[in-house]
Amino acid sequence: MKVFDLQGNNTNLVSEILAGVTSFVTMSYLLVQCPDMIGGHGAAKSTIYISMCITCFIGCILMGVWAKQPFVIGPSIGLSAYFTAMLMTELKYDYAEALAIAFFAGLIYVALSLGGLGNMIFSALSGSMKNGISAGLGLYIAMIGLKNSGFLITGEGGNWKFAEMSVINEDSFAILIMFAGLVFIGFFKRIGMPFPPLLGILASGALYYGGGKFFGLVNFSLFKPGFNEINGNFGTWYKQGFLINLTKGMGGLFSGMKPDVKLILTLIITILVCTMFNATESAGVVYAMAKNHGKFDEHGNFGGLKNTIASNSVASVIGTLFGCPMVAVAPESTAGICAQGKSGLTAVTAGILFLLAAFFEPVVTYIPATLTACVMVYIGFTMLGAVKEIDCSDIGEGVPALLTITLIPLTSSIIDGIAIGIIMHIVVNICIFKLKAIKPIEFIIAFLFGLHYFFL
Repeated sequence: MKVFDLQGNNTNLVSEILAGVTSFVTMSYLLVQCPDMIGGHGAAKSTIYISMCITCFIGCILMGVWAKQPFVIGPSIGLSAYFTAMLMTELKYDYAEALAIAFFAGLIYVALSLGGLGNMIFSALSGSMKNGISAGLGLYIAMIGLKNSGFLITGEGGNWKFAEMSVINEDSFAILIMFAGLVFIGFFKRIGMPFPPLLGILASGALYYGGGKFFGLVNFSLFKPGFNEINGNFGTWYKQGFLINLTKGMGGLFSGMKPDVKLILTLIITILVCTMFNATESAGVVYAMAKNHGKFDEHGNFGGLKNTIASNSVASVIGTLFGCPMVAVAPESTAGICAQGKSGLTAVTAGILFLLAAFFEPVVTYIPATLTACVMVYIGFTMLGAVKEIDCSDIGEGVPALLTITLIPLTSSIIDGIAIGIIMHIVVNICIFKLKAIKPIEFIIAFLFGLHYFFL
């Protein structure tokens, strides 16, 4: 295990493996939601599922062995939504063509990441904006946990409201399990037990299955998945996902392309914006997690940043070969770090579980989301401390940070929250004649986001 330097990281084999398991279990719901979002637009859900599992496996191996970090690369709800809603719905590209766009965006991302893209993005953000991203990401993760448990539901007019709790049924029981899991995590942490998040999942799981069986509140017939279709799913993936769709997409984009300036310009801008979206989401998540878990040195530098961002970019390119649109450093992987994951072995463990999940789709898709919801709410709590470091005495710093904090969870988009925060940081500081607070690269990033919002 010299490659992971367990002794130098003050950790051990058991801790790292359990941390990797915690990260994977916490983000397992993404293997359900992301294929559901993308599937049916030219590729089967099972094809997207398998391609994501393989891509995440490769990405996690790169993260663990090359970057030597415990961050886990996984499916991204934000990037999946962008791929589906913008590329396929708004711009009318089919799945294969959108996949080709993601491929070219990934190549640019690789080139930029090897040239220090992460440091460039970090240097463009003010201290308050960085802390706003951390706090906003914490709220976003907590909201996902509350929604996954069923506690937050959509009411009239699209507003969020609490679920009905006056009657004990299967839904309210799941919500109680989520809150019980939070109590378990707090209790285990209070008494000094190792791996509080994982123990919280196990304890709430025992209560869920035991109590659900005793009171008849869980429909256990749902947990009898069949495995008959697995071979067929792999066959479909091989025919649809592996290189085939990417090749078709290349042909769709370029074969017979007319010299239409608007079409060509739209394609170029789309590829650049796609690059920026992937890079910005991953950079923001990496910063938030690295800061929250003490990865920065006394000078505010994160030594593993370049290889961390590069691992994500390479995985994004490789993923398109297998039929997976885009992946990112998953904010849910902070669960494994909270469970004492400190080395690349945490990421490698999660990666192996992603690969195994490709063969056990019926099992993974039936993991109750309420069991991991408690960990996500706990993660949100641990990341809120960044609010203390926002300079609220300076409107040029406080207002953009406030917008980032609120928009990330309210729009369910890490990218949009960061983008609006950067744009408003420029606008507000220009209005108050504080031009020195704006860095040149910030204009470039804002310009690319502006192309997305006002041109595409």
